[in-house]
Amino acid sequence: MLGTVFEQIEKAWSADSGGYDQVIQKQLSNEEDVKHWQDELRLVLGEKPLHVLDVGCGPGFFTIMLARLKHNVTSVDGAEGMVEHARINIKKEALNAKIYKSDAVLLDNEKEGSLDAIVSRDVVWTLYDPEKAFIRWKYLLKADGKIVIYDGDYRRDQSSLRYHVLKLTSDLINLFMEGKHRKKKQHNSPGNGFEQLPMIRHKRPQYDRELLLKAGFSKVEVTKDCFRNSPLHLEFWRYGYQGKKFRIIAYK
Repeated sequence: MLGTVFEQIEKAWSADSGGYDQVIQKQLSNEEDVKHWQDELRLVLGEKPLHVLDVGCGPGFFTIMLARLKHNVTSVDGAEGMVEHARINIKKEALNAKIYKSDAVLLDNEKEGSLDAIVSRDVVWTLYDPEKAFIRWKYLLKADGKIVIYDGDYRRDQSSLRYHVLKLTSDLINLFMEGKHRKKKQHNSPGNGFEQLPMIRHKRPQYDRELLLKAGFSKVEVTKDCFRNSPLHLEFWRYGYQGKKFRIIAYK
């Protein structure tokens, strides 16, 4: 059952990979976005080069940010389309990173105690078994390692007035900026497995914290993602309808 869900989800992400590549191209050309994420990753990882795993790398935005900061980056994604775009983008930037296709829950090719940090952006909500993933991720970390999660309370409260107002605003902004209506993504279509995902049935980030502590992490820090939640930034108006964003740092 879980294998089928994983295959459905990754097929949808592959189909949408071109659109997400266009999104990160805009982010890479946006000086404010690039500065924010480089400053943010310096803050949570420090200045010293680390062995970092970028889980669910998509077309490679975080991979590029981490490689620019001189970290030793390995990046994985379960969708072949995303992996292909990430490889192209890394090559275009003339950066070094190892990128391959892998199930983010299993991570079969990674070795126990080999990683200083695992990072992810908007990935945990898509995991078919987050509890199993957190246990596996902890196993892969060095003794002083940590995981850093950027995510949101996605696909909840979609009947609220706030959701509908922000969604309409997002659609109008996209129409103004792109000159066309936003194309419906495959992962937003019914029957593709996303409705079975555990994280969309729980209030987050409270549930993340519960699972991380259960997995054995010694300390879990949860903070609001002030940048992405701020109406002062365009990203809020384009994607704020999706749900409130947060950051989690869990220490082994």
